[in-house]
Amino acid sequence: MPLPKCWPSFTKAKGPFDHFLDKILFMNEKSLYIEAKELIESSRHITVIGHLNPDADALGTALGLWSVFKELPKRTDVVFLSRPLPQYLAFLPGFEKIRHSVNPKSDLIVTVDSGSFDRLGIEKPADAKIVNIDHHRSNTGFGDVNIVEPEFASASEVAFKLVERAGWSVKRDSAINFYAALLSDTGFFGYEGVNGRVFDFAKRLLELGADAEWTARMLRENQPLSKLRLLPKALQTLRLYLDARVAGIDVTASMLEESGATVNETDDIVNYARSLATVEVGFLIRDESDGALKVSLRSKSYVDVCEIAQEFGGGGHIRAAGFTVYDLERKVLKERLLKRIEKEL
Repeated sequence: MPLPKCWPSFTKAKGPFDHFLDKILFMNEKSLYIEAKELIESSRHITVIGHLNPDADALGTALGLWSVFKELPKRTDVVFLSRPLPQYLAFLPGFEKIRHSVNPKSDLIVTVDSGSFDRLGIEKPADAKIVNIDHHRSNTGFGDVNIVEPEFASASEVAFKLVERAGWSVKRDSAINFYAALLSDTGFFGYEGVNGRVFDFAKRLLELGADAEWTARMLRENQPLSKLRLLPKALQTLRLYLDARVAGIDVTASMLEESGATVNETDDIVNYARSLATVEVGFLIRDESDGALKVSLRSKSYVDVCEIAQEFGGGGHIRAAGFTVYDLERKVLKERLLKRIEKEL
């Protein structure tokens, strides 16, 4: 059954019915993890796959699970269709084993960090089941089993919960991958949603062999020169809107060509827009190779950018979301986006 588009949070005191409902939800959650475990253990050929233009959470979670599944043992592939992959993440164990197509013999597809099936860029093999592992509250529930934890800070946390509940072993390579995913998707433990559970998860991964200092250094100080050449070009386009409460940045195809950068090297540039003192919402509009425009949205404290992205056909999290449009010029898109953001301010 599709998951709801928006996951509300309730702050009122719980009564007897609420506790009964909690029990039912817990039993349902438990059965989902058991069902996923049984599907994985009964499969013959697993493909682990994440979304197009993957970030560290998608890559780290997929590679972490791939390493776990190899020990079961299973015929397991890890797949991302995008080329090239972000080379600053080549330090992740197993990165060189990533394939760019799904083996048609796969009888189980395990998807990670993808809010909808179309973000994977593949066609589903005819007889394959899907286990959908994610933490985006806008997830469409496209799997045969959907393990979606919107309160979790990283897809790796959801994956690790499955691994622990299933009783599978986690070796050092998996711990490194899961930790890199967690570190990146929490903004080095600085984003909303970081709590004691997140730090307990990080502690567990360090106990399993992840190296905190080395992973942080590889994520922060392992950037290609092309990204640094792109950054000043992008920042020159930064503009303030709506009484300086909104900031926007443009990345054009010519900027990418001149700097030699790939789309993978644009992901965190939007954070520069949000980082300004007066700004609540930052956005970045990027040219895609097929003529589409990709929009990344970030908010600081109170605007729900997931709701905004959903109205344009996208999704994501409360403070980080995005969408892609194919039929609008940049100027028109920007006008409509600013009008929609203004409603939230």
